[in-house]
Amino acid sequence: MFILNEQKDKKIMNILLNHLHEEYETHKYFNTGASSKVILLNNKYLIKQNTKLILQAEIEFLKLNNIDMFQKIVYVDPKYEFVVYDFIPGETMKHVDDVQDAIQKIVSIATSYPECTLDGFGYLNEEVSSWIRFLKDEITYSSMNLKSHIPNKKVVNQCLDIIEKYPFEKKLLHGDFGTHNFIQDNGKLVGVIDPMPVIGDYLYDLLFAIVSNVNLLSSVTLDDMYSLVDEPSEKIKALLTVVLYCRISRCLKYHPQDIDIYMDFWNNLIK
Repeated sequence: MFILNEQKDKKIMNILLNHLHEEYETHKYFNTGASSKVILLNNKYLIKQNTKLILQAEIEFLKLNNIDMFQKIVYVDPKYEFVVYDFIPGETMKHVDDVQDAIQKIVSIATSYPECTLDGFGYLNEEVSSWIRFLKDEITYSSMNLKSHIPNKKVVNQCLDIIEKYPFEKKLLHGDFGTHNFIQDNGKLVGVIDPMPVIGDYLYDLLFAIVSNVNLLSSVTLDDMYSLVDEPSEKIKALLTVVLYCRISRCLKYHPQDIDIYMDFWNNLIK
């Protein structure tokens, strides 16, 4: 998405250093496969470049959600050509070493989102008219990649009727709340990065996180999920079915080697 432009990047780094009254020490580029261009400056500041709308959404989310494990805002360019966050040391949580720690923190974060008064539902700055409309759009998008594994999405669409029965307090969610955006240090979850803010039900983020990694999915039963939060089991199962359906589509695209584990859980869930 981004072409290396050292002259532009040097200018951005100088703007930040002047703002912070600091001297230049080191910088390096992160090549994570993400859509953003990210520079680590002086081993403590993450300079992120993306589209204005994406960066605005991230900043709005972080301003509203003052949770310890989220990145802290250091500087925001007035034109949103770049933003700067603090650097959270550690590594991406590809494997979950401490499932109990991860689950406890996932629940703590997802249930701590403050009430959101923004209009609409779904992706921030791309809102739709209802929560069910957002989920339906996610199902439709995911189904394009699932014809060989789940050819009939009737069971998923039926879950929307169940979800619609349950009112909820609107929150601004992380929206991409999975282990691919979790930072761990010494096997413990210490940070969460790269929000893709979604206006909706906090339970979506909680279930999204659990199904985002096969280590978590293989360690948590449906009964375990029922016990994590004070929500009707019918609602949890219905939303889990929708979230898992969408996750299986991502699995086929990004980590197909895990598909058998996901399909086993899916078949047990819907039987």
